[in-house]
Amino acid sequence: MKKTAMLLTAVSFLSTAAFAANTAACAGCHGKDFEKAAMGQSKVVKDMSKEDIIASLKAYKAGTGGHSAMKGVMQGQAKGLSDADIEAIAEQIAGGKEEAKSATDEVVDAAKDAADDAAKQVADKAVDTATQKATEKAAGMLK
Repeated sequence: MKKTAMLLTAVSFLSTAAFAANTAACAGCHGKDFEKAAMGQSKVVKDMSKEDIIASLKAYKAGTGGHSAMKGVMQGQAKGLSDADIEAIAEQIAGGKEEAKSATDEVVDAAKDAADDAAKQVADKAVDTATQKATEKAAGMLK
C-alpha cells in the first residue's frame, strides 16, 4: 500500500511537471495568460472555449489545423501531446473562465428572480391599494 501511494505521488508530480512545461511553452507566443494573438495571426486563446481549444490542438496534432506559419509551429507543439494533455491544457486555460461565467450567470439569474419577486410584490400592493380605494369610494357613493 505504501509503495502504491509513493508511486501515485511520483506519477502525479511528473504529470504536473510535464503539464506545466507544456503550458510554459505556450507562453512564448500566446502570452503568460494566453492574452496574445501568436505571431499576430492566431486567435486569442483565452477568449476560446474549452471545446474550441481541444478541437484546435487536436487538429494541429493531426496536421489538419491552422494556416501559414502557425500551422508548422503548432504542429510541432501539439505532436507530442496526449488527449489527456490536451484536455488538461484546455481546462487550465478555459476551465476557470467557464466556471466564472457559470457563477456570474447564477448571480444574474438570482438577481433577475429577486427583481421579479420585488416587482410582483409592488404590483400586488398596488392592486390591493387600488381595490381598497375603489371599495371605499363605492361604499361612500352608496350612503
